[in-house]
Amino acid sequence: MILTTSMLKERYQDYANPLDKIKRDADNGLLIRLNRGIYETKRTVNPCLLAEVILSPSYLSFDFALSYYGLIPERVYAITSASFKVRKRKTFINDFGRYEYIDIPESAYPEGITVLEEDGFFQKIASKEKAICDSLCKWRPIHSVKSLKELLFEDKRINEEEFATCDFHLMLHLASLYKKTNLEYLIKLIKKEYLHE
Repeated sequence: MILTTSMLKERYQDYANPLDKIKRDADNGLLIRLNRGIYETKRTVNPCLLAEVILSPSYLSFDFALSYYGLIPERVYAITSASFKVRKRKTFINDFGRYEYIDIPESAYPEGITVLEEDGFFQKIASKEKAICDSLCKWRPIHSVKSLKELLFEDKRINEEEFATCDFHLMLHLASLYKKTNLEYLIKLIKKEYLHE
């Protein structure tokens, strides 16, 4: 259960010093600190479900989402999320793991997001098409369709069969929202090799 300091102060209002009681509970492991002023009471929560609680607005994306959808073979150790207006990369480490937040352009932020639901938690996550676009927005710049394919399928080891199952109409729409060179080459790649209209 997510609890904030203000909720706990109300719960502990009969104590002489509610903040001391909160600190004691945290020291004794009854409260698990997620970020300043935010706590979780249950240790068995899937860590990825806490990402948006730690920093909002945000949604799971980048390597975490790519791994979740089976697009990359690697198991990831950080829970990565897209954010906006944070301005610089933010990292939080707590008992549940390492959480990283990276800004994407505000114009691209609200689209292509779905929701994970588990144990009463609702956590936003990029669709696989959005996770690819978000990642390309932050990966090293490329200068041709050929170098884009090398980046995707060789350097980043994106599974080509899984990539081929993407909704390319959705991906074209999403890619157009970033105004980034890498995404312009993604549009060219999709039109050249995946959509034959």
